[in-house]
Amino acid sequence: MKNLGYGSETILVTDAAASAVLHYAAVLAHTGGGDVVDVPTCDEYGVAATASVVLGPGIPVLATNASDDLSEDDDPDFVQELTRRVALALAGVPSHRPGGA
Repeated sequence: MKNLGYGSETILVTDAAASAVLHYAAVLAHTGGGDVVDVPTCDEYGVAATASVVLGPGIPVLATNASDDLSEDDDPDFVQELTRRVALALAGVPSHRPGGA
């Protein structure tokens, strides 16, 4: 589990969800885009919840290891959705090839 830091708040998320959010945030920063993402999380009692997070250039997001490791579901539907959004965000971005070719 990870603590996903956003502004002055942190939310508890799975490792897979944290990785997906950070990757998507990096892609949006690169492309100059922005998006609102409903991140699966849980409260201090382990009850499932959702946090809406705005991602885009100039909006810092970080992930740190959580001190307690609740039973972790990899949030496959959430990760798949962010993977789809990353592909859309990168669809019009030219790839950089070494040697200028």
